[in-house]
Amino acid sequence: FKIDFYFSLTGCVTCLDHDEHYILTFPNGYGRQVNAQIGIFIFNTLSILTVPWIELGGECSISCSKTGYNASIVFHTKPFYGGKKHRITAEIFSPNDKKPFCSIEGEWNGVMYAKYSTGENAVFIDTKKMPTIKKKVRKLEDQDDFESRCLWKDVTYNLKIRDIDAATAAKH
Repeated sequence: FKIDFYFSLTGCVTCLDHDEHYILTFPNGYGRQVNAQIGIFIFNTLSILTVPWIELGGECSISCSKTGYNASIVFHTKPFYGGKKHRITAEIFSPNDKKPFCSIEGEWNGVMYAKYSTGENAVFIDTKKMPTIKKKVRKLEDQDDFESRCLWKDVTYNLKIRDIDAATAAKH
């Protein structure tokens, strides 16, 4: 079982306190399930034997035109044999430098470690210890017709009440 999503999206995050705009790209997404090999035969194991997962993969970047700082990020896909899921590496560059002042590695959904050009090593971030922040979404009546929640409200409602036929009809 394999589903691949290839993105060509660019986003912008604005740091209002510093009037900085960070342009970023996104990794690809892959729906994965474990394959089993017996001799020369490869079998796709069923979800009753393994749990499918979403895997991020590919190269991304973050850059700020105001400061000149930029980062190159690689989301590593799990190799067929061995290896770990959810691995990430990154390098952060000062303006006009070709050598990174910080290298990062770890798991994008776990702990990432930083190694600085000074030789210092530290935990960069531990995503498991970060608080979950509830989304702030405007009320449906305050949204335009083509805003996501307004556009998909009938599909969402029908999925919640488990009426797949009505949800499918609401998509058209």
